[in-house]
Amino acid sequence: MKRVFITVVSLILLAAMLFAAPYNTTIKVLAWDDALTQALKDGIPEFEKQTGIKVVLELVPSGNLLQKIGVSVGPDKTDYDLVTVDEPFVPSLAHLMLPFNSWFGGKVYKKPNLNIFAPNAFEAAQWGGVFVGMPINANVYIWITRKDLINDSKYKNEFKSKYGYDLGVPKTFKELRDMAEFLHSKGIYGFAPFTKQTEGSTAEAIFMFEAFGTSPLTVQGGKVVVSLDEKKAVEAINFYKELLKFAPPGALDMGHAERIAAFNQGKVFTMFQWPALVPQHEDPNNSLVAGKIIYSAPPVGPAKGSAIRGCWVLAMPNASKNKEAAAEFAYWWASLETGQKLIPKGFTPARADLLLNPNYNKDRPWFKAIFDSMKNAVARPRFTRYPEASQIIRDNWLAAISGKVKPEEAVRKMIDELNDLLKK
Repeated sequence: MKRVFITVVSLILLAAMLFAAPYNTTIKVLAWDDALTQALKDGIPEFEKQTGIKVVLELVPSGNLLQKIGVSVGPDKTDYDLVTVDEPFVPSLAHLMLPFNSWFGGKVYKKPNLNIFAPNAFEAAQWGGVFVGMPINANVYIWITRKDLINDSKYKNEFKSKYGYDLGVPKTFKELRDMAEFLHSKGIYGFAPFTKQTEGSTAEAIFMFEAFGTSPLTVQGGKVVVSLDEKKAVEAINFYKELLKFAPPGALDMGHAERIAAFNQGKVFTMFQWPALVPQHEDPNNSLVAGKIIYSAPPVGPAKGSAIRGCWVLAMPNASKNKEAAAEFAYWWASLETGQKLIPKGFTPARADLLLNPNYNKDRPWFKAIFDSMKNAVARPRFTRYPEASQIIRDNWLAAISGKVKPEEAVRKMIDELNDLLKK
């Protein structure tokens, strides 16, 4: 009888162990390094305890990630079971990744339904009509505006007297231009551009082109074609040049660091920002404008509203030998419970129910702005040779807005060079 009792107890304990940790394996995950992924590390021990999956998380600077994937992931061999891909590079890597509809269902964490994500977020993982991964943040342009300035009674009265409408968060490009001009006359820079020779300037160019109703490249009938309307592109360039009149000194060489510093010092009225960088503006130890910012979707251009999307996609190499365990980690990352635990540590979610949660919106009002911006999200060109296309767009855009060449000349050159790229 005693032997039977011991056997039963042993079986119960064994069953409990198997239920608590259904896996006994290790996965390797490659991700970019920022506040979001640093926050992720805090939750991994609990995931390992729940699943029995040991996670080796390698974080590298975002600028090095594409090269790292290029040398680490192949058709038949991979060093990683999951990789994060910046969405412009999804087309060039899609052939190496397992379609999302082929991912395992998950034993501990459920495979998420697509409708839980913010609008247009899952499109970041699409190429050729197939989702080749899952978005794990809703990264998109949002707009930041100084609340203290638009609530200043003297400024409000003077602005309305001159322009005939209320000073506030700029809702249109016309309002953006008027308000930038007005605040500039008061010794405050009306707008901070992005003009460094980096991917950010390509995003800025496409944002402006889209707002004026044109795109450098589009997919038509399954084929990538040059689609830039010369007239609209020139109008976009000229408008941006107008905004540069109200920008800080050094406006033609501004990147993230310069823009953040100028805004945090109280020198700038309004500008776009990426969500991951917002906490730097709200840090009272380093920002004079913490608590004085309104977050919104970007102003609407002459043709439409647009916001450049830059979601990171979690993709699974076809060559992974741990697909089931890798899927489990992905679903944990996307789960409601993980978001709730990691948001206080700097996590930015892709889920609509987290972005719109009233409790989070009190402390993180930019979450609602992310959701609103995603409604008009615009992708950068979906093209397997995007890095080369990006360089062409960026070079000619910067040459035009800096005045080195005429806008008309820059646009024609951009079109010619993109057409040459498509022929290669």
